[in-house]
Amino acid sequence: MNSESVASLLIEAGSLMLIGMVFVFSFLGLLIVGIHLIARFCEAFPGETPEPSANLKGPSANLGQNNQAVQPGIDGSVVAAISAAIHTHRQNSKK
Repeated sequence: MNSESVASLLIEAGSLMLIGMVFVFSFLGLLIVGIHLIARFCEAFPGETPEPSANLKGPSANLGQNNQAVQPGIDGSVVAAISAAIHTHRQNSKK
């Protein structure tokens, strides 16, 4: 290869690198500006916050046996079966 072709390849590689860096920098800048605009919009127009349920007594009100969180509507026997399956799997994977 002669030096002119190497020089032209290096110039093309440098210009591609510069274009790529400018594109990434511009995209990240627009992303940051967009996030700030969304944050200002959310501060200006806050959504409705759900009110806590009156039947809950505190943070531990939805804890079942063994201090595990239980969602309303899930049967305790299902939770027990899943817990037993996880326990058995962990015991078998230790061997």
